[in-house]
Amino acid sequence: MAGTISLAGCTSLPGGKSGSSGTNTLRVLNSAYEPTQKEFKKLFSEFEDKHSNVKIKYNRVGFAEAPQKASQAHASGNPYDIMNLASPGNNVAAAKKGLFQPINDVIEERGGTDYWLEKSIFKLDGDYYFAPHYGSVINLLYREDLLKEAGAPMPPFDSWDQYKRAAKMVTKPDKNQYGHPVFLGSNHFHGVWPMMLVLGNGGHLVNSDGNIVYGSKKTAEALSFIKEMNQFSPKSAHNTSIPNMRPPLYQGQYAMTWYSTNLMPSDIEEYNPDLKGKVHVTHVPAKNSNHTPVARMTGTGYGLSSKTDHPDMAKKLIKFVTKKENVTRLLLAQPAAKVPMVKGILDQDQLWESETLSKYEDHYRNLVGIAQDYGRIIAVNENPDTVNSITGQALSEAYVVKSAQDVVLNGEDPMQSAQKWAKKMRQDLK
Repeated sequence: MAGTISLAGCTSLPGGKSGSSGTNTLRVLNSAYEPTQKEFKKLFSEFEDKHSNVKIKYNRVGFAEAPQKASQAHASGNPYDIMNLASPGNNVAAAKKGLFQPINDVIEERGGTDYWLEKSIFKLDGDYYFAPHYGSVINLLYREDLLKEAGAPMPPFDSWDQYKRAAKMVTKPDKNQYGHPVFLGSNHFHGVWPMMLVLGNGGHLVNSDGNIVYGSKKTAEALSFIKEMNQFSPKSAHNTSIPNMRPPLYQGQYAMTWYSTNLMPSDIEEYNPDLKGKVHVTHVPAKNSNHTPVARMTGTGYGLSSKTDHPDMAKKLIKFVTKKENVTRLLLAQPAAKVPMVKGILDQDQLWESETLSKYEDHYRNLVGIAQDYGRIIAVNENPDTVNSITGQALSEAYVVKSAQDVVLNGEDPMQSAQKWAKKMRQDLK
């Protein structure tokens, strides 16, 4: 459900113009999870206290609704002044439609890549449009106890062969225990693992020239690997909902699984407290040492409306939200769930005052390391230094996962599936 939280009575005219009291209203749109929403409200209230002529109207909407809400507000002449449209692909697509304006001064005043992780900020047509605060990174969760019991290779894996061998050795169907689930639901998220395998094999969906090249041998090899891994997955995993990708790991059905938002500490408490110290995270491996692993990352952050009536004050709010101490507070709203897109956060003493993070410090540092070493915002930065929105569209509209469905569920030849879906992408995605 979309939610609207007004932190103050609206004293402005449509479009954010000042009302009779002289108070300026800044409208903010994001899709933060509930624990983090509360911290955003506190930050916005503090910003209001610092700027007596500003009131912030905070609107939280669902992930799927954010782009439409932003477009409607923009078209009506009453835009949101600051927006984060739930995903990197949504943000870039909206920027290309003219909903955002550049914020080069915000990025450069903070020091650019001296302040932000280099992988988290990028230019679109020569300009910076987004200031990130935190994000998430795909990680491979694994049960050390189950792998050790089976005598299986222990992550981090150095190849797909080792990855597959571990999954095979721990699979015991008679005990309802499987090495690695293969998720094939027709949604944006289930295409992420196949896409990372393509990239980890040196393949691409879109090359650096902007051409769709998904119908390649590299893609076919990744799809073949998915079919091989399906031998070590229960059929029930195929249509698993996104939230249910995690619980079977703690309940003993999966020895490994993959996910994005890191909920491992709370999952252990909820599903199996005895597993503390036995569940770990690593990266999804590349095919072999000739290739580099790629971990899908999010974190494009906040952009400034092209129609805002208060650009200077809105920029101040963006800078306020992305201050190190405030990013730390937002991360602590749901400890260990997200990774910082700002450098130096792990050096903030405040971070380690969290009971959860003090208990899971090694785990969290490892997670942040995955983002730093292998993270890539593949929805828009599939090729480093090149921005495209097609990869994000192909993921969100389930083209990638459908190519895997055809191979695993329908018995289609991997190359035929890769080429068929590449052709469809060229026809449909611009």
